[in-house]
Amino acid sequence: MIAIPIQKVRKVQNDFESEIKNQRLNTIKRLNKININSFNSEEKEYLEFVKDIFEQNEDILLWDLDVINNKILSNAFKTVPTKKIKDIVIEKLGYKELRKSFYPNYFNKIGIKACVYCNSQLTIVTEKNQAKFEVDHYFPKADYPFLSITLCNLYPACASCNGIKGKSKIEFSLYTNDVQPKEESLYSFEIQPQAKSKYLTKKNKEVLEIKFNEPIYSSPEIRTFNDTFNIEGIYKTQLDLIEELIIKSQIYNDAYLKTLQQSFYKLNLNPELFKRILIGNYTNDKEIHKRPMSKITMDIAKQLGLIE
Repeated sequence: MIAIPIQKVRKVQNDFESEIKNQRLNTIKRLNKININSFNSEEKEYLEFVKDIFEQNEDILLWDLDVINNKILSNAFKTVPTKKIKDIVIEKLGYKELRKSFYPNYFNKIGIKACVYCNSQLTIVTEKNQAKFEVDHYFPKADYPFLSITLCNLYPACASCNGIKGKSKIEFSLYTNDVQPKEESLYSFEIQPQAKSKYLTKKNKEVLEIKFNEPIYSSPEIRTFNDTFNIEGIYKTQLDLIEELIIKSQIYNDAYLKTLQQSFYKLNLNPELFKRILIGNYTNDKEIHKRPMSKITMDIAKQLGLIE
């Protein structure tokens, strides 16, 4: 729900430089072992194209979306001839293995553990007693299988959002080249102004209504987050979280908060950590990818006056 500066991503990629280089070299080795003669002319041409693109581009796994877009617009990429070939290419790139071995460490270091779309779930799924990292592909791997391990094409997502989105086009860039990236997300949650008083009167969380705000897009081809991922529907199941924040806003009055802050200060800990402990989640938009439910928690906590 907020873009990450590409400079930060590049620093992390530098830490994994040798592993990323080996991913490309191992891909080339596996592609070279394919018996090209067992395929028809169109399939051969595509496999040769994929092999060439990996051999001629040492930085293919580091391409950002601008580079990829330019190549697509210049018709540098060929169409995948068959599903069989798509599956072979993805296999030779080692995508499935990287989901278990590389992506958890890589994205953890960037600071992404929660779905970048809904922020309600972790990006880990389990298959056959193995934990794997779930990623959506900005440029779908069904159309561009050779981009299936290009790092800036990977958007960590929960299995639900990944499955729902499919090949839908949404207006969200996870990585930004802006020199001064936005400090705040363009997306936000709120409850009705009267929600707190209604709840305190009736003590019934069902009176709480959550509104999700997002940018308005001019193109009808671009689907909103709410339309695509049913964001408000997801969070209507989490009203107990809002209920707890309202109760905290009643308990932690200004005097009590000052006492807690003074005690916390004596521990010589970061003031942001105090806020996080107070509301039970991260309190800065730049950190919302680190933990599920962080965005709605911080937004409602600010609305209730628990944090600034």
